[in-house]
Order: sequence, then structure tokens, then C-alpha cells
Amino acid sequence: MNETCLSRRRALGLLSLSAAGAGTLAACGPEDQGFGDAAPLRVEEDGTIALSQLPENATTLVNFGGQRPFVAIVRGTGEDLTAFSGYCTHQGCAVAQNGEELDCPCHGSRFDARTGEVLAGPAASPLPPVAIVLEDGQIRRDS
Repeated sequence: MNETCLSRRRALGLLSLSAAGAGTLAACGPEDQGFGDAAPLRVEEDGTIALSQLPENATTLVNFGGQRPFVAIVRGTGEDLTAFSGYCTHQGCAVAQNGEELDCPCHGSRFDARTGEVLAGPAASPLPPVAIVLEDGQIRRDS
């Protein structure tokens, strides 16, 4: 047999691996493209974001940079703030803001944008809390 030729079995195997790899890459798109109806806000060089940038009675995705940068910050009125992870608890994809929901573009999980609670799976756990600090009108992640 000519060693430079590819057998039909090997060619089909390589083709299936290529298709699977392309599907995986398509499902895990770029992290910061402003998914959904609102682009994530980026923090300043000092690692903070002004409270005034967050609308009252709303959830805002904030990109704090570094590893796992997305945080969903829920602002009530005034300085009433809570925050949770911006990553789906199913397989870690960055969630997309979609009105009153945070949706996983990878596998369809949906979370309540105000509480982080699961609205629809496959995720089974709510978005975990993230510690933030408010000082002099500036918000930063608590380390």
C-alpha cells in the first residue's frame, strides 16, 4: 500500500474530529462582545467603576479584567449593591444580559438578573456571589 495515501477510515476519522473541534470553538465564542442587549462596562485602570455608571434598580455586567472578569452587579436604590459571577454554573460560559435575565449562549441556561437564581437549565446551581467594595463612590472587587 502507498504510505502517502490516506485510508478512507482515517480520512473519515479526521473529518469527524475536525467537525467536533469546530463545533466546540463555535460554542465558546469570545468572552467580551457585549452579548445580549447590553455590553459589559469596563473598569478604569485602577480597577474600579463609578457607582454613577450603574443605573438604579438594574443589573449591569461589569468587566473587571484579569481571569474570570465578568461580574453581574445588581444596584437597587442609592448604595444598595449585590454582585454575583457572570459565568454560567453549568460549564462556565460568560452569560449574556437579556433584559431581566442573564442567559448562557452556550447551552441555554437562564438566570434571574436580580438574584442569580436558575430560571432554566441545564445549570442546576445559582450564580455564586462575588464580594465587592464601595468606597468614595467607586466599586471594586474585594480580594
